[in-house]
Amino acid sequence: MFKQNILFTLVLLLISTHAFAYDPDVPTLKLCAQAILKKPSDELQLKIGVINLGETAEIALTENSVKMNAVIASLEAVGLTKKDYETGRFSIQPTYTPYPKDPPPNWKPKINGYEVSNSIVIHTEMLDMAGKLIDVANKAGANSISDITFSLHNPRIYWHEALGEATAHAMSDANAMAAVAQVKLLRVLSITLDDTHVASPHVNASYLSKSMSESAPPIEPGEVTITATVTIVYEIASL
Repeated sequence: MFKQNILFTLVLLLISTHAFAYDPDVPTLKLCAQAILKKPSDELQLKIGVINLGETAEIALTENSVKMNAVIASLEAVGLTKKDYETGRFSIQPTYTPYPKDPPPNWKPKINGYEVSNSIVIHTEMLDMAGKLIDVANKAGANSISDITFSLHNPRIYWHEALGEATAHAMSDANAMAAVAQVKLLRVLSITLDDTHVASPHVNASYLSKSMSESAPPIEPGEVTITATVTIVYEIASL
């Protein structure tokens, strides 16, 4: 009975696929169109952390905790709240003696200390605070600041707009092409969403290097780009 159900389902799928497929001999017009929207950023994201070494795991962990607490306190002192950040990554791992130039046959690496890495991920609506957050965190002991991104809290609210524009472009282009080619658009055979992409502005690595040694200047949020691409296939006929 189970095998019969599977066979029956496969037959239905084949029939369904055949029913919705269009005749390859039918003349068609196929074209691809894209819409690109620019929207102002409404969320700042960045990762701030402390990486340190210690002779023992306990020493390394204690030092890291002290510095990380100081970093978080400095960030909260300038307006960051607990809802604006979360734990990013925490790790503790041993470090080993370096490989010697001419090691003896029985040489083996030995643990010579421990490295602790701890970070928080910030996501806040205070876009104009990027430079300030970097500055105070650096002065409080943060030595790892990365992944600065200006983004959209909910990019999906713009997807329908982008999809609508891309589809409208495709239909407009199809009408223009049909007019020049002296053919008539009969019906839409298929509409395919090829891609929807959100690109957020990032701060480059050279800026990060500068901001770690100097007071960070203001960082402009910029705009987020939402891109949608669709493909439409029309059945056509001669005029």
